Amino acid sequence: MLHHRLRSRAAIAALSIAAVAGLAGCDSAAHVSATASGRVTVAAAENFWGNIAEQIGGSRVSVHSIITDPNTDPHLYQSDPAAAATITTAQLVIENGAGYDDFMDKILASSSSSSRRVLSVQKVLGVTGSNPNPHLWYWTQRLPTVATAISRQLSSIDPAGAHAFAAGAARFDASLKPLLTVISRIKSRYAGTSIAYTERVPGYLVAAAGLRLGTPASFSQAIEDGTDPSPQDTATFDRDITQHKVKGLLYNSQVVDSQTTAIKALAVAAHVPVVGVSETMPPQYTSFQAWQLAQDRALLAALGG
Repeated sequence: MLHHRLRSRAAIAALSIAAVAGLAGCDSAAHVSATASGRVTVAAAENFWGNIAEQIGGSRVSVHSIITDPNTDPHLYQSDPAAAATITTAQLVIENGAGYDDFMDKILASSSSSSRRVLSVQKVLGVTGSNPNPHLWYWTQRLPTVATAISRQLSSIDPAGAHAFAAGAARFDASLKPLLTVISRIKSRYAGTSIAYTERVPGYLVAAAGLRLGTPASFSQAIEDGTDPSPQDTATFDRDITQHKVKGLLYNSQVVDSQTTAIKALAVAAHVPVVGVSETMPPQYTSFQAWQLAQDRALLAALGG
């Protein structure tokens, strides 16, 4: 049963608000202390956005990422006073948006600051709709737009570093070439190939690679929402796996429960290649690009049999 994810969201909001109670009064003093080093203080909701900000800002920024544990389900994250203080006193706050890290908005709303800037990746990319895929960091082709937005925000806070920030964004953009090359290779070889995924985590990657979801979208949506898929969707999903109607299974390696474990075991038993994708950058990777490139290559290898 996955209902815990939905039930926890109200609790997350309540805990996040409670965590910042009493922080507003110390916001000004903390802000002065944070900027005394001369570096721009950045708070990123997730470590992958934090890593990108570090690459762009270099020695001129001090970045703290809130969610860093790959064993943590971001949907269930509960803030604490230390994290809330980091967020409320940062000069630049980076959030994913699209309903993925709502705890950030709760904290920010509880402690206003005229000197704090907030960058929402969802807004930068113009992602709209009632149910957008929130896993925006898998949209590799659009990441240069995010990098430019981060560079501009940093420059507005530290004008003297504008050239360095622009150069950092340019280096980041250039570093995406190996990822884009692998994605292009997948598309050229396997466009139209059906795959399965337990959640929409790799949805943007799947679309960019020209692959198609060969299992019920409502099944994956239910898993992501923390509800039980319908018996019909479950039967169809299982049949698509066992009858090899899909060439691979991409599963969220950060959500481990009886249902997702059974799905993975079913694919393994049916000799359907399995590729794990994560929502948080694992500690063994020193950069966002290395993490994503490893997953892209794993997908290419899986499709190759």
